[in-house]
Amino acid sequence: MYMRIRKAREDLGYTREKFAELLDVSVSYMAEVERGRTGISVKMLTKICGVLGLSADYVLFGEGRNEDALLLDKIHRIDDKYLPLLDRVLTELLAISE
Repeated sequence: MYMRIRKAREDLGYTREKFAELLDVSVSYMAEVERGRTGISVKMLTKICGVLGLSADYVLFGEGRNEDALLLDKIHRIDDKYLPLLDRVLTELLAISE
């Protein structure tokens, strides 16, 4: 479970510091969680899933990872000034794949 949290955090490009900030917890607490040295509450599991765009099933059991949620989170983090470029690229990719 703990390695899945760390990997998802890293895949999204969050430092441990940024991740802890988003969860409103200390960096040391997050480090202990990621090392498997401390457990998490259901409330914290819910927050982690929300921030990482993961299902609880995936975090707990390694099943049901929502790749679409990860992609959407990446898109939401793109600066607005680049969205027209992203739209053009996606339009061209869709045209090529049809």
